[in-house]
Amino acid sequence: MERNESIVTLEDILVRFNKQTKKFIQEIEKEENSERIESLDVMINDMKGQRNQTIINKNKFINEIKFGLGEKIKENPTTIIKHTKPWYTNLGVRFKRIFTKF
Repeated sequence: MERNESIVTLEDILVRFNKQTKKFIQEIEKEENSERIESLDVMINDMKGQRNQTIINKNKFINEIKFGLGEKIKENPTTIIKHTKPWYTNLGVRFKRIFTKF
């Protein structure tokens, strides 16, 4: 009789195997979830860093433009000066159009 008690049936082995498999799958899912959260945090931090770097570069560019302006623009920042071409340049452009069509 002692021999019969120590015998493990196939059903018992399958039940143990299924339990172990479920446990293994749950542990893997937990690890993947933690890795996803970490990678998501890294991506968010990269986006914040890029946004901050863009703001810094934009402010640098604006300051370079401000300090590089001439005296007239610094004195009258709201006035707009429109540069027009002389009449003879427009005449030359029209002649070029006429003679290059043929």
